Amino acid sequence: MLKLLLLLLIFSSEGTSDTHTNQNRGKTPTLLQDRYLSLPMFLDSDLPLVHRDFFSPARGSGQEPLPGPVRQLLLPAWTDTEPRSLSGVTVRTSCERNRMRLQVDRNILGLGQPVAHLRLGSCRVSRTTADHLYFEHELHGCGTKRKMLDNRIVYFNELRYEPPEPTGPIRRAAAFRLPVACYFNRFVYSYKIGYKPEVQIRKVVKKMKNAAKFVLTPRNAEWEELSPSHHYVLGEPMFFEAESVLSDGERLYVNTCYVTPEKSHTSTPRYPVIKNFGCMVEGKISRSRFFPHKNSSVRFSVDAFLFKGMTGQQLYMFCSMFVGGSDPTPTAKSCNYEPKNQRWVEVSGSSSVCDCCDSSCSSDHPAETQTISSTSWSIDPTVRSASTAKMAEGTFLMGGGRETELQ
Repeated sequence: MLKLLLLLLIFSSEGTSDTHTNQNRGKTPTLLQDRYLSLPMFLDSDLPLVHRDFFSPARGSGQEPLPGPVRQLLLPAWTDTEPRSLSGVTVRTSCERNRMRLQVDRNILGLGQPVAHLRLGSCRVSRTTADHLYFEHELHGCGTKRKMLDNRIVYFNELRYEPPEPTGPIRRAAAFRLPVACYFNRFVYSYKIGYKPEVQIRKVVKKMKNAAKFVLTPRNAEWEELSPSHHYVLGEPMFFEAESVLSDGERLYVNTCYVTPEKSHTSTPRYPVIKNFGCMVEGKISRSRFFPHKNSSVRFSVDAFLFKGMTGQQLYMFCSMFVGGSDPTPTAKSCNYEPKNQRWVEVSGSSSVCDCCDSSCSSDHPAETQTISSTSWSIDPTVRSASTAKMAEGTFLMGGGRETELQ
């Protein structure tokens, strides 16, 4: 008897539900007739569309049907709208968060090669099929402009077709200009649904890397800072010093250095003097070298030169450097080349770390470096110091008689 009563109750409930659905079927959007609902994750508007109390978890038991305003908002009855067209042929526009897409029917463009004559602003066709031409571009590209209109952001451009002049008495396509636009609401409104999470706050302490301040300065032969009124002499050593404030057990390293005639580290031309994690590659063709000094500074010299075709120029040295341990490694070192013995030597550690200078020094965990620029200096291409004038005939001015100008 109990089982029969339960079956009757279930049947009665299903029948009531079907009757209620049939009564409202004429007013129900198509989405409600599916066995499941695909609800939007969010909906934006320039103004609130429903009162926020409808979304309060404390309101009601949670078993009530959706209120009318909320149902209309989340389950709108979409109507079919025809997009703008030319001569009955559709040009479809779709807008994403940061892209504009257009689909153009080939029929409105006539015969021949319409791709070459159709533009969206300043952009060409992105791709083609047998029936359509497509534009797919960023909202900020192709000359697209932006303006505010009734609390909405509008991105607008122009689809332009300019076919070539016909060679005969007839034509099969007409030029046109069609405005296209994407509209976005300026504000997005969202509502809390369900529960308010409890956030557990934790403090995370992370040691800052490369927190030290680096300085790179041109120097004279006495390692004094080069004054603005002084200059280097072509072919003689230029001296540089990189410095930092370190803790015990740390050492400053220079990975790479190059010279440019501009203030920007990305400028060209550039001439490398230190490469491969601290190898003085310029020393293989000149007297350029590192000098032993304290761990908090790196001293080195480079034979003075000029870039080809440039005179009276201001030059800049850019070096990437970092702070590491006091013991050198293949990726943290200061290596000079000894021409007499044809080998690489570390200025204050084991020279075995320099074995990779003629190949490639690499590491699975490279250190984070910082690129520092020196102040500018100039080269006098004509004046020679007294020491240079006394040099015996046949000795070099720039590393064994190499050219005094570089490309």
